[in-house]
Amino acid sequence: MLNVTKITDYLLVYLLVAFSGVPFFYKAHIAMLIVSLALPAFIFVRRKRNVDRFFIYYVVFVLCIQVGQMLKFYEFPIQTYLGLHVRVLFAYLSIKAVGKKMMTYYVDILVFSVWTSLFFYVLSYVGSIEHFFENSIAPLFSNPLIKETNYKIWPSVILYTFNAQGEGLEWLKRNSGPFWEPGAFSGFLMVALLFNIIISGQLNNKKNRILMLGVLSTFSTSGLLVLVVLISFYLVLNRDLLRRYVLVPIVVITGIIAFFSVDFLGSKVVRKMSYSDATYNTRFKSAQIDINDFMQHPVLGMGRSQSTRFHGETEARAIHRNNGVTNHLVMYGAIAFLIYFYLIYLGFYRMCRVYDVNRRMAFFALIIILLIGFSQIYFTKVFFIAMTLIPVLYCKDEEVHNT
Repeated sequence: MLNVTKITDYLLVYLLVAFSGVPFFYKAHIAMLIVSLALPAFIFVRRKRNVDRFFIYYVVFVLCIQVGQMLKFYEFPIQTYLGLHVRVLFAYLSIKAVGKKMMTYYVDILVFSVWTSLFFYVLSYVGSIEHFFENSIAPLFSNPLIKETNYKIWPSVILYTFNAQGEGLEWLKRNSGPFWEPGAFSGFLMVALLFNIIISGQLNNKKNRILMLGVLSTFSTSGLLVLVVLISFYLVLNRDLLRRYVLVPIVVITGIIAFFSVDFLGSKVVRKMSYSDATYNTRFKSAQIDINDFMQHPVLGMGRSQSTRFHGETEARAIHRNNGVTNHLVMYGAIAFLIYFYLIYLGFYRMCRVYDVNRRMAFFALIIILLIGFSQIYFTKVFFIAMTLIPVLYCKDEEVHNT
């Protein structure tokens, strides 16, 4: 017999993910998100959830930042401002409707995404089959609400995006999963790993092995390096002295050897750090530009409007940013930046407390979030906004229930 409640919960969590990184959803017009908002709103009311005072303060603070930016720049980008509030509301209603099981359901969805993506990933090595899916099947899943932009929209069947170009090695394919590119997939997988490590108290279990396999299949430079960091953090917290003092050096040394031995890892990082990529601003170049802009507007930031954020620049290469950390800093200023990441830390801390995990894991988790954000624009996405709202699910010292 179908469990309607659980199916609904999975759907709500999936929509958080989909509107954050699945091209069919997140690239569509904001109207699609607004219409979809009806589902979490209905479930929120039906389950008689209460609105937290914390959420009211949250919205008021966002409004203060927006009003401050409006008065500073004499501009009122209503669609941009409305879009942020819709994402905040969608995130809050969804996690409140689902409750503390949200993180477990998220892990399950990412595990499922790994399995489905590996099916398409393996097929991508057979050129004729890949071309058939790209040219004949993917067009059936196109979204008419998606407008053309300066960035290429890769063929997608919702469960998988065909953006598997080689990285350094021409024959090497990369697994994008359902997301816009492989590096993005690796970041969402790393969050799932963090959740499942805290929930299970283990690194070595079936779900985590599947998630790590997914990270490996992306061949994302940042993803692989962050995975090494995460494993090292976990081992540092391990009470087994043998694992802590023997395995940590082995993991670190192996990571260093791989970095200098595998061409697509080492050469890519060196290229990014040298700013020599002529196609777009690298994550390091983006950080440099963002910090310079931030120093001019440190309190309120420059907002998301193109006319204020990029000084009216419209050329695609000039406005390209792929460093999510510095991008968030320059958009909203230092105060909002610190509060945003403190709330993410607080969510992890309260999870660690409830699941009886070493509290230092929360600090390490925040570092991982910052590291994955260094190469992707994650933090304006609805799922990551939801992560800043997780503290409301663990307001009291209480046990985790399976309901």
